[in-house]
Amino acid sequence: MTWNAYHRRKETLRAMLTIADQHRDVSLTDLLDTVDGGHDAFANETELLFDLQMVWFQRLSGQMDRLLSEGLETPELVAVTAWVNAAAEMPGARALLDAHRTDPALQKAQAKELSFLAASAGVPTHHPRLTDVGQRIQDSARESVVYAEPITPDDNTRTGLISRLRGMIAA
Repeated sequence: MTWNAYHRRKETLRAMLTIADQHRDVSLTDLLDTVDGGHDAFANETELLFDLQMVWFQRLSGQMDRLLSEGLETPELVAVTAWVNAAAEMPGARALLDAHRTDPALQKAQAKELSFLAASAGVPTHHPRLTDVGQRIQDSARESVVYAEPITPDDNTRTGLISRLRGMIAA
């Protein structure tokens, strides 16, 4: 992939994530069909799904690093909070990934995410129940996540982070 193709793909993915955040029932096919350059950037839904998983995992990892540096009480609380925060920040991506949880193409990535969550919570990486603990952490996080209402471009409200946080606090 050339440098220009890489940047076009990232821009296309950003546009797709914006749409997914606004319309959480959108499908991968809809995204590929409606976003300019969707089919040029991604050969199929599986490629798009892999990129969504990568962006999601990067956000989750960043949340984990940030929370670890803040020193919350328990490592498991850090893992749950990181997942909740990432899901709240990326509701469209999370909805698409959840809709494809059973897709065989994502099984390896999901197993790695569960292992990452468990290891971040202090479970040794060679523990026989590593992914089971990760699944428990993820399930706990799923129960705790609160999604804000989608913000549509038609709204005359500000859409910056501070404005969204103020809106969430006011609600």
